[in-house]
Amino acid sequence: MSAVLVSLVLGSCAEDAPTTPEDPRLAPESVPVAGTGVYGVVCAACHGVKGEGKEELFSPSIAGLPAWYGEEQLRKFRSGQRGFHPEDLPGQQMRAISLTLTDEQISEAAASVAVMPMIPTTAPPAGADLEGGRFHFANACMECHRYNGMGEIVFHSAPLVSLNASYLKRQLRQYRAGWRGAAAGDLYGQKMADITSQLSDAEIDRLVDYIGALAHGDDPRGAREK
Repeated sequence: MSAVLVSLVLGSCAEDAPTTPEDPRLAPESVPVAGTGVYGVVCAACHGVKGEGKEELFSPSIAGLPAWYGEEQLRKFRSGQRGFHPEDLPGQQMRAISLTLTDEQISEAAASVAVMPMIPTTAPPAGADLEGGRFHFANACMECHRYNGMGEIVFHSAPLVSLNASYLKRQLRQYRAGWRGAAAGDLYGQKMADITSQLSDAEIDRLVDYIGALAHGDDPRGAREK
């Protein structure tokens, strides 16, 4: 591995061909363990050996993210659809790392992440406005991210209930600010940017609090607009 890549891996952090669940790369016996292969060499320093993320590095929990989603996001970084804004330093670092990876290495890293046990989003704090968050999720998010927050390959929508709360808040604010979802050709990112454009900080916090409740069994299906 080049000195440039070593420098990127040890000094940085962060985060289109879909992979189906039947892909043999997802079989546990065919996926390198976290300490070996591309994930162990390139990703674990920032995202953790178990994919748990590191708050101090602004790197999200990625354990259990489906391979199709991991591959898609790494390719977005590599193409410049993510990590393009000069103030998005974690995104820029991910973009720099993605540029060193081949298609095969991206697929291997994503497959390694997919077989890691998912780490649920932290439960909401006491006193959180879950009713308001549930209503907003049901009417603005559930159609694409599904009632259980697990995402949907058809809509290219992320699983939400395994992402840490600080990362979710940061990404929603980045969509709102045009730091993410504004690149040409990023149709699904643009949809997120449109949805978040009118959200206040308080509404974002309330929504993320609710995602924490969703990760621990809440059901939003009764909160749809009549």
